[in-house]
Amino acid sequence: MRRTFVSGRRLTLLGGGFSTDDDGEPGRRSSYRAAVATGALSAGWALEDGVGALFVDGSLSDAVTRVPQARLYRVEPGDGGGGTEERALPCRALVAAQ
Repeated sequence: MRRTFVSGRRLTLLGGGFSTDDDGEPGRRSSYRAAVATGALSAGWALEDGVGALFVDGSLSDAVTRVPQARLYRVEPGDGGGGTEERALPCRALVAAQ
């Protein structure tokens, strides 16, 4: 088994689906949500352009953005009727160092 360590901690893969630049490419948003709705991908995360997310032990620890309107979404299959349910989560604004 191969393991990767970063600063003394093991780096692991995040389970579920993951879509970056969710708003940056035509069709990306709808394709990701369709894959979650049909079960082709597990419930997961969608990050709009400018958002970064930190996960610790598989749980969201922090979300930041350099674009004030940009969002991070938790995307899950809808309740029986197809489609998805998504929840926008707050992102902390990054500020330039003075």
